[in-house]
Amino acid sequence: MNQIAVDFGGTNVKIGYVREGRIVAFGSIPAHSALGLLPRMKEVERVIRELGRNGSIPLEACGGIGIALPGVVDTKARKLLAIHEKYADAYGFPFEEWAAEAFSLPLVMENDARAALIGETSWGSARGERDAVLVIFGTGIGTAAMIDGKVLRGKHGQAGILGGHFSVASRGPVCNCGNTGCVEELASHRTLLVRAREEEGFSSSPLAALPDWGYAELIRSWREGDPFAKKFVERLTEYWSAGIVNLIHAYDPETVIVSGGLMKSADVLLPLLRDAVMDKVWKAWGSVRFTVAADPESSVLLGLARLSEDAVTNRGMKEDERI
Repeated sequence: MNQIAVDFGGTNVKIGYVREGRIVAFGSIPAHSALGLLPRMKEVERVIRELGRNGSIPLEACGGIGIALPGVVDTKARKLLAIHEKYADAYGFPFEEWAAEAFSLPLVMENDARAALIGETSWGSARGERDAVLVIFGTGIGTAAMIDGKVLRGKHGQAGILGGHFSVASRGPVCNCGNTGCVEELASHRTLLVRAREEEGFSSSPLAALPDWGYAELIRSWREGDPFAKKFVERLTEYWSAGIVNLIHAYDPETVIVSGGLMKSADVLLPLLRDAVMDKVWKAWGSVRFTVAADPESSVLLGLARLSEDAVTNRGMKEDERI
């Protein structure tokens, strides 16, 4: 059975029909997340219907719809509890009623990093893994954790997803979360240029001549032999690895899944990252396995589909109990 999945990212809203772990129809629209959620909902509805028509997938052939947001989500009440600098009007939005009225479908909701972890352990690079942590290197740094096959949510919905706000430098800069020295503030895409300007030698780097740049340009400059880029990547690796060590110490995973735009350069970065982690981590039991998400664009959608499938199964079991 098909499941509809909607990933409200900070840059794009990704929409897909998923069947048995495969995305059979896909669409994407700009998020304009700073302008709010409500202006995008009609457009999301349009894309869902258009994808269904183009793929000959009627709504009655779908089991449910899943929505992911980059914030703290109440999965039981299907509500957004907290989010920062994106979709500010999503607080109190009746997502469940929207899904029922627009599509006559039941709804599941989840934090985007948790959904990505579920997608990777269900059908992705860590398929079948029951103890894992996920790190997404994107605009910010998103994380999620799974222990014994269960994703961690916690009493207030924030367990496992705040790894980007682990402090790795007690005298570091103040993060937008209010903490100091967070991994995200020190080494995420959104702060890369700010941190680079603080480093010695930046003015002599080819990067200094660019009006704006990110992970891709940094790694390219490093590959081309820029001494500053090499030194800066080494500094960033210290922060990234410290954050992953904290995740390993906190959640005791067998596998670390790394994802996001940074991992487009996994061929050179993953060995550096893995070696830095293994130099620091408590490893009396052995070595943690590292794996890279094969298609980060699809992880969240696949995870939402799995959650929706499970919800359909659970509803069927409850109905059987009433008979």
